Amino acid sequence: MILFKSLDRYKLAVFLSSLSIFFGIFREFLIVGLLGFTAENDELQLYLSIFYSIGLMIDPMRLACLNLYSELSLPKMLAAATIISLPFVIVVGCLMSYATHHIDWQILWITLGGSYLNLMAALLITFKQRHNIFLKAQLINVMPNFVLIPGIIICYQLARDQVVLAMVSFTSIIPIIQCVLLLSLSNRDQQRIQKNSITFWASLVIFIRHFAAMIGEQLFQVIIRAAFYNYRTGFLSVYAMMIRIYAALRFILIDSFIGSKLANWDLLKNEPPLATLLKSKSIALGIILITLTICLHPFHQLLYSALQMVLILCFGFYFSTLVRILYFKINRHEINPTIIWQFAFYEIVCALGAFLLTNHFNYSILSILWLGYVAKPFAQLLLLRKRFYGLLASS
Repeated sequence: MILFKSLDRYKLAVFLSSLSIFFGIFREFLIVGLLGFTAENDELQLYLSIFYSIGLMIDPMRLACLNLYSELSLPKMLAAATIISLPFVIVVGCLMSYATHHIDWQILWITLGGSYLNLMAALLITFKQRHNIFLKAQLINVMPNFVLIPGIIICYQLARDQVVLAMVSFTSIIPIIQCVLLLSLSNRDQQRIQKNSITFWASLVIFIRHFAAMIGEQLFQVIIRAAFYNYRTGFLSVYAMMIRIYAALRFILIDSFIGSKLANWDLLKNEPPLATLLKSKSIALGIILITLTICLHPFHQLLYSALQMVLILCFGFYFSTLVRILYFKINRHEINPTIIWQFAFYEIVCALGAFLLTNHFNYSILSILWLGYVAKPFAQLLLLRKRFYGLLASS
């Protein structure tokens, strides 16, 4: 009975997420329809890229929340998250400004404020879902894509001369609404047993550890987005749109599944589909070779490059799916500093590789995409798979 109830919740969550993502993808095409693949759209995508890059800290927020759920009160958890996240938020904004040399500081600070609140909303969503308040939190989670479309149209019609400022400001307001709604949700569905066996400093260390695991990914996003921005007009807009669609599909298929499992995920149950995919070496090798061939034959035309991006991201989605499920499943049941630091090391190596590529005269710009969305998750998968099987053997 519990299984069917959980399945129904997951199906409903997938429906909500799918509907949200339909609006999200439509929003991306709407922006292109209004602004085109122009320098103005590239400027908008520059600030939205900061929002996206800082949003990569959502995973550390969620993972730290899972680790500290039984140890800290919500106010203390929010305080610890703020102490750690604010410096990260500011540094990412400054790095993007330095990499592109084209930042309006007023819009930048609005972007940073909205990005910080977006992280707090992510922590609250995870806390509520862990508290077995899944569907209400999920509905608030998917809300932005529903309200952004009318907001973008209004901004375009009423503030055409300052459309970038208007759209960024509207995007930054939405996390405020999410936080208010999440804090208003009652926790009566489940009584939480709080151990209080961890110091506040120790909780900061857990946040730092998880955040460190994402520093490399954030640096990678700054590097690749700056590279596309400086490469040719329209390339950053295309890349940003592709990555949002990529993230949207992950949100529908993977994050909804993870969110529905957080409260009652079987300790180390090895689901048959997951086990089959983990053991398939031929699929992994084929993906690596096909995507490497694609990225080594670049085109300068925007349309052909967009098709290449789609192929690389579609194939890389296979690795990122397995990595995401394994990483959350392991962190749901144990605090493993070694895995987290190794994960962080792989991210840093990827960012360093991207930096070296951008400083090489003859590099293919799509090779950066292959490095971040195929090679890196494949290496991380090998790491997580070893730990996962180790836990299965010891259970």
